Amino acid sequence: MNNLQEEIKLPAILNIPPKLMPLITDIDSYNYFLIEGGRVSAKSQTAGRLISVLGEMEKLTIVCGREIQNDIKESVYALLKNLILEYKLNYRIYAERLVHRVSGTEITFKGFREKGKVSIKGLEGVDVLWIDEAQSITAETLKIIIPTIREQNAKVYYTMNRYLKHDPIFVEFADREDCLHIHIDYFENPFCPQKSINEAMLLKSKNIEDYRHHWLGIPMDQANSAAFRGVEGIVDDNLPTEIPPDPRFHYVLGADYAKSVDHTVFTVICVELKCQVYWERLENENKASWFYQKQKTLAISKRYNNALIVPDSTGVGDPIVEDLERMGGNVYYEETESGKNTSGVKFTGVSKENLIEKLKVVIEVQAIRIPRIKNSEGKEIQIQELIQFEATKSSSGKFKYAAPIGKDEMGNDIYHDDAVISLSLAIWGARDFLYLDDFQEKKPLTENQLFWRKVKQDMINKTKNTLTNADIDINLDEDIGFRSLD
Repeated sequence: MNNLQEEIKLPAILNIPPKLMPLITDIDSYNYFLIEGGRVSAKSQTAGRLISVLGEMEKLTIVCGREIQNDIKESVYALLKNLILEYKLNYRIYAERLVHRVSGTEITFKGFREKGKVSIKGLEGVDVLWIDEAQSITAETLKIIIPTIREQNAKVYYTMNRYLKHDPIFVEFADREDCLHIHIDYFENPFCPQKSINEAMLLKSKNIEDYRHHWLGIPMDQANSAAFRGVEGIVDDNLPTEIPPDPRFHYVLGADYAKSVDHTVFTVICVELKCQVYWERLENENKASWFYQKQKTLAISKRYNNALIVPDSTGVGDPIVEDLERMGGNVYYEETESGKNTSGVKFTGVSKENLIEKLKVVIEVQAIRIPRIKNSEGKEIQIQELIQFEATKSSSGKFKYAAPIGKDEMGNDIYHDDAVISLSLAIWGARDFLYLDDFQEKKPLTENQLFWRKVKQDMINKTKNTLTNADIDINLDEDIGFRSLD
C-alpha cells in the first residue's frame, strides 16, 4: 500500500495506482472524470472499485452504461461481481443488478442505443454514471445522455482506450474545467502483471504502431475499415477555405445534389494549383427548390472561369443535368462504348467504385491539397466525412463504399458522404491532369496583381479600336511590374 493510502487510511479495495489517487482525493472538485490510456493500466478496475465503495457509504442510484449492450455479459457486471466477492462487500447479487443490503444502493447496467435509437430510460435521477469503453460513445448519444444527468452532485466516470483522435467523449471532456482528466499506461500501474508487460514488449518489437495504440492509448488516425488512408496528409492548414478565381487557370466543379435527407455539396478544385479552392454545403437551403440549386451551380461555374461541371446524374440528378445543359452549362460528359454521350456521372456499383478508387489514389500520392473546413460549431466537416468513409468487404469479395450506418433518436442518418462524393466528382473531372507537373510552381495572383491585370486587359481592348493585333505587344502572362499605389 502506498504512503498516501496509509495516510488517509483507505480500505484495501482502494489500493489503486498512485497516478489515479486524485479520483479519490479530488472527488468533490469535479463532476466528470475521464480516465484514458492503454491496456492493463487499471482504468476499469479503479472505476469499479471506487463506485463499489461509494455505494456502500450512502444510498445511490448507479448506472453502468455503454453504447450497445445486447447481453449483461457485455457490461462491467462481472468485474463488479468479482470485486464484491473478493472483498466481501455487502451487496446482494442478482442476475442483472446489484443491491447493497444496508445502504440500499442499486447498480444497474444499460446499453444506450436500442434498436438504432438512443434510450435514456432509467437515467433520470442517477447519482453516479460509469461509462466503460467510452471510445464507442457517439456524439449523438452524448448529446442526449449528458443533459439527462441532472442531480447537482452527480458524478460521471469515463474509462476508455482512445480509438480515433476525434472520439466524441475525449473531444468534449478532455479540456473541461469540471472534468478531471488522467492518462495512464501499463508501466504506471504497479499492479500490472509481468505477463502483460512481456506481451507489450513483444508487440512493440513486431508492430510499433499497434503497440502505441493498444498499450500506450495513442489513438489511430482512421478506423481499420476506412476507405481512405492518409487523409490528414492532403490537409493544408495554411490553405484558405476559398481562393478567388485566377484567369490563367482551369477549374472543375463537383456537384452532389440532394433535397431532403442529405446535403447538396459543391466542391471546386484548380487543376494547375492542384488544390481545392471552393467548398459549400447547403445547410438552410437543404430543401431548396431545384431551380435554386441549378442557378447556384451555374453561378459557381461561371465565377470559376466557366468551370467544368461534373454532377451526379443518378436519380434526382438526371433532370438537373439536362436543364444545366439547356441553360448553357459546361457539363461533363462521357462517351459510352456504343458511341452515345452520357452527361454527368451515373452511379452504378462499378462507376462508384472507379470514382472512389481514383480519389483514393489522389489522396495516397497526395496529388491535391484541401483546407481544414469547419462549421459554425467548430467541427470539421469534409475531413471527417473522408476519415469516416468506409470500405466494407462483401462475401463475394467486392468492396462497398459508403458512409457508416447510424441513426439518431429521430431516426435520421448520423453520417453522410455528400462531401466525399462531391470531391470525388471534381477529382474525376480533373483526372490525370492532377499528376502533371507543368503548373506546380505557379501561384494564385494577388488582388493587386489581378487589378493591374484587368487594367492591362482594358488597355488591349481599347487599343484594338485603333491598332491591328500585330501592333499589340502586351503579354498578360509575364510578371506584372506595377507597384501598388497604397
